[in-house]
Amino acid sequence: MHELGIANETLDVALSEAHRHAAKKVTAIRLCVGVLRAVEPGNLSFLFEHLARGTLAEGARLDIEEEAIRVACPACGDMEADSFTSVCPRCKGTPVTASGGDSLSILSIEIDI
Repeated sequence: MHELGIANETLDVALSEAHRHAAKKVTAIRLCVGVLRAVEPGNLSFLFEHLARGTLAEGARLDIEEEAIRVACPACGDMEADSFTSVCPRCKGTPVTASGGDSLSILSIEIDI
């Protein structure tokens, strides 16, 4: 359950920023999580909500954006893929270049001052 570690780190960063800006409340956090991270958004949201109880982030909205894997095929062009692949999902040709899908970052934190 690596979602617990992600939820905890996200909360730590949000609270640190809130304290740094003398905020009264953290209202929303926007994350980018790549599909290769195998994060279950529902689990991550549940754990974040549980950890945030009694803190400035209690009740904060956690928005999770999934980053897809990008595949570049010389024959078909660029496209998104559901999983890492060395074969084009469209034409089944090779070679292809796969990138992305492994991000894990906080895009923004909204606070009330």
